[in-house]
Amino acid sequence: MKDKHYTKLEIEKFEKVWNINLINSITGFKPANLIATRSSNSIDNVAIFSSVVHLGSNPPLIGFTLRPQDERITDTYKNISDNSFYTMNSVGKNSFNVSHNTSKKYFKNISEFDELSIDKLEIDGFNAPFVKNSQIKIGLKKVDEYLLLNKCILIVGSIEHIIINENIIENDGNINFDKSDIVCVSGLNSYLKPKLLKKLKYVKSSS
Repeated sequence: MKDKHYTKLEIEKFEKVWNINLINSITGFKPANLIATRSSNSIDNVAIFSSVVHLGSNPPLIGFTLRPQDERITDTYKNISDNSFYTMNSVGKNSFNVSHNTSKKYFKNISEFDELSIDKLEIDGFNAPFVKNSQIKIGLKKVDEYLLLNKCILIVGSIEHIIINENIIENDGNINFDKSDIVCVSGLNSYLKPKLLKKLKYVKSSS
């Protein structure tokens, strides 16, 4: 089996859809999360994202990227800009079909929660909804944003709440995804359920 080598010049000449699919899937499995927000008019929005990334544990920070907002300001970005609070919710193997449909563009006065019959969970004093059936639910508050070279925006949030199915937490704090229903995504539309190969010991630096 031979490797295929593409130069930067060849990559720039890829057919548009083929290029999108290749570059979006080339980094491998990514977490699939529903990010839920609330507008200043109290309309709840939820949309699927595969760009969530851990940024630090102390303080606990999570980031995600949004596409450029110069042509169209998305509900997710506007709501977080206005409100600061939002949630990240895992996607399960019984819900990824519905979750995928949140990527459709709805009118601003329509809530995907209502349109797609997604159940909500509310926490007193936290101004954003959670997805009730998600096994991992994280409540965040925006602390910063960064404009990237490609005009995408990195949103950084501090963790305010964690709601998690206790059966998937191991004694050392790790999440056992084999015990969960949580799926990941490759590219834009391929959903997978990976399996654990082996859990190795933590490697410490030599003194």
